[in-house]
Amino acid sequence: MHTIKAVCAVLAFALIATILLPLVVFDFNAAQEDFPVITVYDFGAMRRHETAAQTVEEFLHDLGMEISELDRVSYPMDSPLYDGMEIRVLRAVPIIVLTDSNLPRSKTVRYGTTVEQIVSIMQEEYDKALLYANELGRAVGQWDRLRFQSWRTRYFTEVEAIPYETIRNYTNAVRAGRTHVRQTGAAGEHEVTVNVVYIGGYEDSRTISDAIMLSEPVAAIYDIGTAPLGALTDPTAEDFHYVRRIRMQATAYCACFRCTGRNPGERLFGVTASGRHVQHGIVAVDRSVIPLGTHLYVGGYGFALAADVGSAIVGNKIDLFMYCHYDALRFGRRYVDVWVLS
Repeated sequence: MHTIKAVCAVLAFALIATILLPLVVFDFNAAQEDFPVITVYDFGAMRRHETAAQTVEEFLHDLGMEISELDRVSYPMDSPLYDGMEIRVLRAVPIIVLTDSNLPRSKTVRYGTTVEQIVSIMQEEYDKALLYANELGRAVGQWDRLRFQSWRTRYFTEVEAIPYETIRNYTNAVRAGRTHVRQTGAAGEHEVTVNVVYIGGYEDSRTISDAIMLSEPVAAIYDIGTAPLGALTDPTAEDFHYVRRIRMQATAYCACFRCTGRNPGERLFGVTASGRHVQHGIVAVDRSVIPLGTHLYVGGYGFALAADVGSAIVGNKIDLFMYCHYDALRFGRRYVDVWVLS
């Protein structure tokens, strides 16, 4: 009887074990699947953790890892976890920025942000264009110092003078040693549009982008004489200058005794009333009509200088010096136009 009871007890235990053992093994395996192993990379450091969390966000929260708005995680925060999952946390990067002469300030940007992207961000903040002297495409590193310069242009209009040209006209229509202003120079004006470029707050360049003529410049014309005393010219030429023209009775004389009352060798032989020695171009006048020292042009005779007087030269009369007494006699007495030069 006891033997039968023992056998029954063993059979009952075996039956219970047969029923419960798979359940225990199943529950154990299920527990193993609920705790996946996750690898985390943060600041380059690697850690592995078993976790009962369901999502990336829960997992990072359980680890006490704070994720800022500028940090980047390799998976969306609501992603479900799985065994062997690798999560990479890319932390925000602190940098130092300097603009123009302002004090440096710190700024934090996302990992992988390029200098070009930072330029774009800062241009919005400063509301001005910025320049960077080095490579724009590189990603910034921690505590990089980036120096930027502002860039801006300004347009304005102003009236500028246009210099006039000076023309020097060497001419035998003017006696040598004399210069006359035929035309006074005058500067012109134009309205210009100026484009000024400022870099770093300082003027870098200035160019004229447009110009509107307001008035043309007028050239200054100087007639510079090359004709010696006695030279002939055309008194109708544009560069011939005179004050007035006089119709005069002309005679001629030479330095001989019959004309001057002096012989060669005498102290005042060939010396005029003004103290000059006679030569072709020296003429005698009535000083009340033409003062001594006046520059003249005598038609058919040439450039002359009023430097002598004569007892017979009164009123609108003029006596022309010639080297030969025969030439003086042949000239005779005639009317000529005399131009008083300026």
